[in-house]
Amino acid sequence: MGGKSKTFIQVFILCTTLCYFASSTPVTSEQQKFDNALDYFGKNIFSEISKTKNNSNIIVSPFSIQTCLAMTRMGADGGTADEMDKVLGFDNLSPESVAQNFHSILAKYEKSDILKLANKVYVAKGLELLEEYNQVLSGKFFSSADSLDFADTDNSVKVVNDWVANKTENMIVDFMPPKSLSPDAVLVLLSAIYFQGQWKKPFNPAHTKEAEFFIDDNHSVQWPMMQGFKRAEYARYKDLEASALRLPYKDSDISMMIILPNSRNGLSALMEKLKNTQLKTLTQSLRFHGASIDVLLPKFKAELKLDLKEVLQKMNLNSIFSHPNFSKMFSNPGDLKVEKVIHQAVIEVDEVGTKAAAVTLLEAVTLSMPIEFKANHPFYYVIMNSDAVPLFEGTFMGV
Repeated sequence: MGGKSKTFIQVFILCTTLCYFASSTPVTSEQQKFDNALDYFGKNIFSEISKTKNNSNIIVSPFSIQTCLAMTRMGADGGTADEMDKVLGFDNLSPESVAQNFHSILAKYEKSDILKLANKVYVAKGLELLEEYNQVLSGKFFSSADSLDFADTDNSVKVVNDWVANKTENMIVDFMPPKSLSPDAVLVLLSAIYFQGQWKKPFNPAHTKEAEFFIDDNHSVQWPMMQGFKRAEYARYKDLEASALRLPYKDSDISMMIILPNSRNGLSALMEKLKNTQLKTLTQSLRFHGASIDVLLPKFKAELKLDLKEVLQKMNLNSIFSHPNFSKMFSNPGDLKVEKVIHQAVIEVDEVGTKAAAVTLLEAVTLSMPIEFKANHPFYYVIMNSDAVPLFEGTFMGV
């Protein structure tokens, strides 16, 4: 690990969700800052990814991405740490507080059969992490460090792929193509998230029919649409020119919220407005209504895999890719930098399951008025827990 050697940290971030459509604790000031950081980073990275995937279905896990970058941040110092804190939204939080808050979420779902969160660290054979850094990863992020001979690229790829397949219940296989791990790699960080939830009130498959899904005002496609009457939380957002429906999953505090723009061409404008609206603010406006809601929702599967390096650079995270200070990882980090940040996510939805202070207004809905929520044009969705932590976010375009 001398100054002349060419070494890389290869950071691989992945997640998958298998979503089958089928009392929060008191919030401390530190927890509120952390929640704000999750919301801030989630909105920013989703916005940047959306720009690169215009008119495409999107599925990402901001939480998985931020978890892996947070593990990297724990080994950073100086200007690199400051830059990462700014991009990740950790400006007003100590590293100890960040690690503890991640630990709280990871511990909450440690024994869950519905949501599985897993982290892993592989270190080049012959190298050792600094003891303090290793303790943070293992103690706070539940991430054990194993030695791996990256010079044997075929075996390294197999070890990583086997771990990924195991932690995602084989939803993601062959994550790393052959020879894709550099023999010069010294560290690989992995963060996986797997979700398999059944709707609290499933849709009846007999009611799923082909129907029009309007890609825009002038074009439509035939798409399998699930239909059912649901007693669910609902809101109309006047400022967003949209309505929202939250469907809960069985035996968990996790739900999916679908935000549907009023117009068929309204998704772009909605996404722009959502940048300045906290997710928790939106959830506080949701209300149960006396009558059941007539819900129409597409049955779909989406997958996305991308290298986030360019996306993160556009968010002003640059130093980790050039000349970072990772002196809290190794005693002599040498010419160490992040080479890749890979993210992959999958979502499948069917009948069984699956920072600004702008004010968003709730438009009153008369209880006797029949409510229809027909998601038959492009919409945004988020899978979150009761604390409004965005585990997955996506858009569905009908393509």
